[in-house]
Amino acid sequence: MHTAPPAPVSAPPLVPPPGSDDLHTRERLLRAAVHVFERKGYAAASVREIVARAGVTKPVLYYHFGSKEGLLVEVLYEGARRFADAMAGAVERPGTTRERLVSLGEDLYALFQENLPAVRLAHALFLGPAEGVPRFDFTTFDHSLQGALRRIVEDGLAAGEVHPARPDDVALALSGVIGSCAARQLHPGFDPVRVEDLRRILDMVLDGILNTRQPAGELP
Repeated sequence: MHTAPPAPVSAPPLVPPPGSDDLHTRERLLRAAVHVFERKGYAAASVREIVARAGVTKPVLYYHFGSKEGLLVEVLYEGARRFADAMAGAVERPGTTRERLVSLGEDLYALFQENLPAVRLAHALFLGPAEGVPRFDFTTFDHSLQGALRRIVEDGLAAGEVHPARPDDVALALSGVIGSCAARQLHPGFDPVRVEDLRRILDMVLDGILNTRQPAGELP
């Protein structure tokens, strides 16, 4: 006589640990991770320090991110998403080519200032040794910036506002200026570039790219 096989036993549902259902818990963990990673470095940072700063327990971190590595990856992806959103907004903004390009530079300046610890962290990870650091495509930031600049330049070419040139060349030149100004915010040894300095520098560069020059009396 054959007996029926036992019914499969379903796994018990994952029970969130106490304190993990707070709507702001995940955001607190991300902010705490940025602070600790940027101050101590990823390798030296401990889960204990991160959860203590966030005011939660280790199981809460593991529930949301799985591990310290998962937490860092989410910090980087969150930064990439904010960067891409800012670039998408710059592309959709109306105005002349000059106005749109200067506004893009101002948007990036504000984004860097608001997220300076996270920018420093990403910069250090990008330039530091790859050993022990989770895989992440840091070129995604450059792709977003180059894509936005190229779209605005292409619109300017179509409108007759830009001297005939390859959009990729113009985008690369502008990203070099913006990137150089941004980099000076990351190192305390450099005099930082203020937003009004960035506007003036971009206007000077754009005078050589656009078919319209900024009147001298309108310089900041």
